[in-house]
Amino acid sequence: MRHAHRLLTLLPLLAAGCRYPEDPLFAYGRALHADGSPLAGVTLSVERALPRALEPGGGEDFESPPSFKPYGTSTPQANGEFTQQFLWGDVEESDFSGAIYLQYRFRLALPQENGQGTFLSFTLNGDVELPTLQPWEARFTVAESLAGPTLSFAPAPAAAELPPTGKERVVILRLEEGEEQVTVPSTTPEPIMHLVSGGETLWLQQGVSAPWVPGPYVLEDFAQPEAQLRAVSLGAWYFSPLASPSSTLDFRQEWRTPRLTLPAGTSRPVSRGASCQPAPAGACPWTDGQLAPVALPSEELDEPVYSLVFTLAEPTRLSRAVLRGLEYAHVYVGTERLRLEGSMDGESWLPLAHTVLRTHTRRDANFQAMNEFFADNTAWDSPFDGKLEQYDKLPLFLELPLESAAPVRHVRLQVEVDGLESPRRLLRALAELSLFE
Repeated sequence: MRHAHRLLTLLPLLAAGCRYPEDPLFAYGRALHADGSPLAGVTLSVERALPRALEPGGGEDFESPPSFKPYGTSTPQANGEFTQQFLWGDVEESDFSGAIYLQYRFRLALPQENGQGTFLSFTLNGDVELPTLQPWEARFTVAESLAGPTLSFAPAPAAAELPPTGKERVVILRLEEGEEQVTVPSTTPEPIMHLVSGGETLWLQQGVSAPWVPGPYVLEDFAQPEAQLRAVSLGAWYFSPLASPSSTLDFRQEWRTPRLTLPAGTSRPVSRGASCQPAPAGACPWTDGQLAPVALPSEELDEPVYSLVFTLAEPTRLSRAVLRGLEYAHVYVGTERLRLEGSMDGESWLPLAHTVLRTHTRRDANFQAMNEFFADNTAWDSPFDGKLEQYDKLPLFLELPLESAAPVRHVRLQVEVDGLESPRRLLRALAELSLFE
């Protein structure tokens, strides 16, 4: 019953419906060490995000990180509980016409423990309880095995427990079979494996389990790979304190481990330096061994790209492909597939790989839509690490075997959707395609 008496008996200075900029509101939380013991006597800092610049269409620019500024501090008691006060004028702004409404976002991070960290990014419009803040005791280690460097770790933390005073979001889903009222819990955190090299993403994979082995093709010939685990949960809680307007908390809770050094890779792809079509001026940016993602021509400004063709220096019988940072146009519902084909003359094509990337139902799309805007808005919010996107914005990293019965000189990459008259999907960006014999 943590904090239950506070939210149920709190008598704020404002009457329902009458809010003034100087009126207070409160967030109650609990901070723990990674081992579960209370984090007492440590000053916790709360920051507030300033509004981002607006895009020409009037929406926020999610492609750049927000600017967080110090807002306030609180100190957990002996049991780890703390209270943070806000002012209405600092939480939201609006005009009398309702044409302008601005809700500020706040961030609260715990001090890192041996590289293990966690933070909350949230908006509120009344008195709320926050999810418990506790670092992920991942026990993240790397050891050598016959298969190569092997990463071990504990499961990701559970989703935040709903406070006794709170309620989860309830929505009406509109499906083919009719309407359905459902309760929407916080999303379940999954371990996200993040490998980096030279400051760029080498690999990103959600839902991994231990032991996890990157393998020689994933590591390729990158000299200084490092591994890290991250996890994220998104949610919305509702509260109804006595003598106060009902309140809402939207939050992103994220965890991170320290980075571990991995041995350098030793596998050089035969596609290194291969040409590609279409391509920007100069060498092909998707076979140069550089991990920075490169955008393809956009649908609005240039001729849209629905396939990429790579040409090897000489015919080669291929056994493996690794894609890094692929982004493409998703569909609302349907099955999306990656197709790789090989050819000797660039005219007749034979299948190399045809694999399902995602099957998205109408129910999936409804649940995704509930959190997607907040996920996009908070993707940059980590005070420890870089951007972490979710859902359709998460770039694709994939290793797959190839069925190459004979040598090929050209390889074509496409994404398709089952059942559409024009199945090919627009390709938006790619970091690297590596082909191995």
